[in-house]
Amino acid sequence: MKDNAEITDGELAARVQAGDRDAFELLARRYMRPVYAVVSSFISGQEDIDDSAQETFLRALEKIHAYNPKRPFAPWLDQVARNVARNRLKYIKKRHHEELEDIREEANGNDPAKLLELAELRSRVAEAIEALPERQRTAFRLHDVEGFRATEIAEMLGVSDGTVRANVHLSLIHISEPTRLQV
Repeated sequence: MKDNAEITDGELAARVQAGDRDAFELLARRYMRPVYAVVSSFISGQEDIDDSAQETFLRALEKIHAYNPKRPFAPWLDQVARNVARNRLKYIKKRHHEELEDIREEANGNDPAKLLELAELRSRVAEAIEALPERQRTAFRLHDVEGFRATEIAEMLGVSDGTVRANVHLSLIHISEPTRLQV
């Protein structure tokens, strides 16, 4: 019998397709961190990230019959995570007005001009990040927000580490331009 570390993702997925829940638990443990990284590249807020990661694994289990065990598992699960995160992001955008309330609460006792400047900067940064192409946005958040190395991100996304570095660099250029404070 193979050690758990020696069992390939494809073998585990095939076992899950045959009804083996323990195999799914092993896959979930292997991919917990990458799934969190993917969903957090789309959304912020620990509760939303936790919910999205959990939903990713539930959706993966529901859709495991659609997975081809002869193909790499990581990109398939990555796509499930992206879809879940996109749906969560749509939901979050509907709650956007709550952020304005949070900013007002922060203003309690603060200089209104500084508060306005901070709110405008936050808004410009968020808009600049949201406007990035998906690959750049994902690379930026995984690298600069989550702290993953380019080689780790490359493995998660199924691209070269040079592509990851280029996407991070381009994202920083695009984010820095509209977020510079006008003097």
